Amino acid sequence: MEPRFRSLMLALQPQPQQMPPPPFDKDELQRIFADVIRHHRYQSFGFTPNERGAMFGNDDDDNVELRPALLRIQARMDGADVLTSGAAQEKAQRIMKIAGERLKIENYLQCAVQIVASVDAPEADARTFVGKHLLRDPEQASGLGADFFGGGVRFRRLRPQEGGEDNLSIEPDVNDNALVYVDFQMGRSAVGQPISLEQAMNWVNEAFEFVQVPTMALLSD
Repeated sequence: MEPRFRSLMLALQPQPQQMPPPPFDKDELQRIFADVIRHHRYQSFGFTPNERGAMFGNDDDDNVELRPALLRIQARMDGADVLTSGAAQEKAQRIMKIAGERLKIENYLQCAVQIVASVDAPEADARTFVGKHLLRDPEQASGLGADFFGGGVRFRRLRPQEGGEDNLSIEPDVNDNALVYVDFQMGRSAVGQPISLEQAMNWVNEAFEFVQVPTMALLSD
């Protein structure tokens, strides 16, 4: 089995230099947008309602949010411009680097990563596959009543030394029963020292590798 990646989300909480964090400079936000669109196409730009930050993007699945308390990138990978895992990582790193340099942000306190992917279900029947392969009992849900089916499974891994945890959800795609929906999320907090962009990108790479290797092995066994 091979994953078809749908999206990458990377969110970072900047380490504040003063409390409360001041609004971002509007001119710098516009310069960030100008720098970013030299490399990546975005159609819209606007300041946040409180004018403390900015948002730009193409749609709800492909956008950038820059606020004093949060830098967030949602990169669609299966749109008109298909992104490989490497291209998505490069895009996220470039945008975060541009924003960090313009806004004088070097370190972060929290990091969140989300990878969403689809996998072709055997015999184009994700509900049966998830029920048999992961839940081990396709008839169990029917005991609850007509039209019930196994909604999926969730796996967790606590990472106290890294200040976070990992979560993997696998379920039938409710919009297309020929596909298995995979959602992997990582959360990390600064422990001992702040989080750098380099460290955050290492976690993004680990997240993609986790979906590509052990998750696919789980679905293939």
